[in-house]
Amino acid sequence: MKVNKKQSRISDEIFTIVIFFILFILVFSIFSFLSKDFLSTRNIINILKHVSITAIAALGLTFVISVGHSDISFYMTACFSAMLMAWLISKGVTPIVCIIAGLLAGACWGTISGIAVGKFKLPDIISTIAIGSMAFGAAYLFSDGAFIYKNFLSSGIGMLNEAKVIGVPLPVIIMLVLYIFAYILMEKSKYGRYFYATGSSKVSAFFSGIKVNRVIIISFVICGILAAISTMITTAAQGNGNVKSGLNLLMPCFSAVYIGSSVFKKPSVIGTFFGAVFISMMLNGFTLINVPYYYGDLVISVVLIVAILFSKIQFSKGIKMKKKRGVA
Repeated sequence: MKVNKKQSRISDEIFTIVIFFILFILVFSIFSFLSKDFLSTRNIINILKHVSITAIAALGLTFVISVGHSDISFYMTACFSAMLMAWLISKGVTPIVCIIAGLLAGACWGTISGIAVGKFKLPDIISTIAIGSMAFGAAYLFSDGAFIYKNFLSSGIGMLNEAKVIGVPLPVIIMLVLYIFAYILMEKSKYGRYFYATGSSKVSAFFSGIKVNRVIIISFVICGILAAISTMITTAAQGNGNVKSGLNLLMPCFSAVYIGSSVFKKPSVIGTFFGAVFISMMLNGFTLINVPYYYGDLVISVVLIVAILFSKIQFSKGIKMKKKRGVA
């Protein structure tokens, strides 16, 4: 009986994965038919760059969701990191130092959110919205909300987006390196199990010897750092410091994570990657066929709701199965 249940669960997982890739191929084929430029080399490179920006920030969010929490601050704290980098560039500071400063800022805001949620047990959504609003408000102080252009062209910061390694754009290289490292950490090491154990049951994780508060704080720090990387790449691509550069990350990142969760039955590195590719492909396709941006936002929002629904359905099935096993 147990074998049948296990086989049924595996079959359900394979079924959802197959359905996702059928949908992926269908959407890909539709955009290829509607726009002759969709499969062009230039557009593929644009998609890869867009994927890297969404995927890097979504990867950080995956860590937070894996421990059973949500972070509504990452896209606003990322604006602070990008503006700090831009402000330092305008002062003539070396780009490497500017990037490090942006990363440290992301880590600091992530630590604040992590302590608020992990140590002081504040509601994650409310507290992260407040902390993110603080960071976003502070980002205005660098230029009173004005764009920062000074020294951008001469500083070389644009190479963060324009540089290539063996013909592959640097943002894509950064994304791949981060995903490989995250996959090894989350799926192949005992530390990754700490994240999943914490998300499954904080009480059980605590009595298993896991330092739950520390794991939660680390997840928020990772989220802050990766969001900062994503928005700094965006800033380098734009060629100026824009206080609103990270505000478009919220919906695509949550959609990517929950698409991955609904397909692979848990927040996962691989799931988030394919979710990010799917979301970026849709947004790019809408742009090519001249669909107004707000229709794209509408579709992404619907995708997010559907993904959350499917992830909840699978989660409920898992709970019911566990209860039946317990009774048996």
